[in-house]
Amino acid sequence: MGKNRPIILGIGGGKGGVGKTVITANLSICLAQMGKRCVAIDADLGGANLHTVLGVAGPDLTLSDFMRRTVSSLSDILMPTPFRNLRLISGSRALMEMANPKHSQKEKLIRHIMDLDVDVVLLDLGSGSAFNTLDFLLAADEGILVVLPEPTSVENAYHFIKAAFYRKLKKATKHSGVAEAIDQAMEEKVARGIQSPRTLISNVWKINPEAGQALQDEADDFRPNIIVNQTRKFDDINLGKDIALACKDYFGITIRYVGHVEEDNSLREAVRLRKAVMEAFPFSPFANSIKAIAKNLLPKEGISI
Repeated sequence: MGKNRPIILGIGGGKGGVGKTVITANLSICLAQMGKRCVAIDADLGGANLHTVLGVAGPDLTLSDFMRRTVSSLSDILMPTPFRNLRLISGSRALMEMANPKHSQKEKLIRHIMDLDVDVVLLDLGSGSAFNTLDFLLAADEGILVVLPEPTSVENAYHFIKAAFYRKLKKATKHSGVAEAIDQAMEEKVARGIQSPRTLISNVWKINPEAGQALQDEADDFRPNIIVNQTRKFDDINLGKDIALACKDYFGITIRYVGHVEEDNSLREAVRLRKAVMEAFPFSPFANSIKAIAKNLLPKEGISI
């Protein structure tokens, strides 16, 4: 990671309603309060509402203006927020086609995000595992998946991780011999006892060591983070560890559990007040959870609480 570009955090969710936008908003406020120059970007182009959670009125210029080349730079659509060190790039008023931008548009947006003169960029991603969501997550320095302690949410989180993992491995197929080795392994799937992505990669190694190394390099570079939201009991808190262990066994990847967010009535009260929790109730259990997550995400960045 270069010294002259921001750290990019991509916050996604396997399904809607897990609280990713609320967590993105409050995490960005928390980091800004800690002295980090932050930009929160609403990359949920199909249902952007990050500006509302941050208490910002409907913006005049949004990502759509950048994508349509009405403006030439992301700096032209930066908006102030009520919080020092924090600015916003809104995705509201997005055109229908903006929900599924072309690959060249995504690449351009990612390049311009890396050129922003700030310390941290937080991407509030769309729900689900559409390719544009996965690509933004994989472009981030730290991909973060928000999950609720509910069976359906856990199942959707697993499908999200699986989709992102295979999207990541696909990058290895540009190397000579990788696609052929994968095809051979899958044709001999039963005989080789391939039951998971981890055992697939190990068998590709046996067929073609160079292809196996290319796949392993991509797999090793896939290290998403987990946040468990709305925890109520001890088992909820341990859910992140359980997901990490299961993914280590099945995918052979390391997932970092960066913390949980306690269920807290202050969140509902903050919504009623039309304020962020970090602003209205800075010492609430919710706010304290966000502070702990911020410290875990950027341990080497000199953050103190």
